[in-house]
Amino acid sequence: MTIHFHWIYAALCSLIALRLLFFRRKGRLHRPYMAWLAYLLIVTTASVPVRLVLGEHVALDVSGFISVLFLTLAVFAVRGNVADLFRGPRWQHKSPPSSRL
Repeated sequence: MTIHFHWIYAALCSLIALRLLFFRRKGRLHRPYMAWLAYLLIVTTASVPVRLVLGEHVALDVSGFISVLFLTLAVFAVRGNVADLFRGPRWQHKSPPSSRL
């Protein structure tokens, strides 16, 4: 891929790291394992633009680029909540409508 895709890749990784970094719980429970997982995601994604700026070659292929693109969309869809990212959507079970005549 060209150098332009490397900078887009670095920008996507920066967006992920910043969104996770500025997550606010707003009264939600603190889950230590999710906090460590968020920390790990922040460190790994923030290292990509830092390494690119320092001149180190960042390995990139199409599948890695698409994976980071979808991860960016997913992180923003759950507003940076790592627990929701790995738990999946919350389904509210509703009772079926009764058929009264």
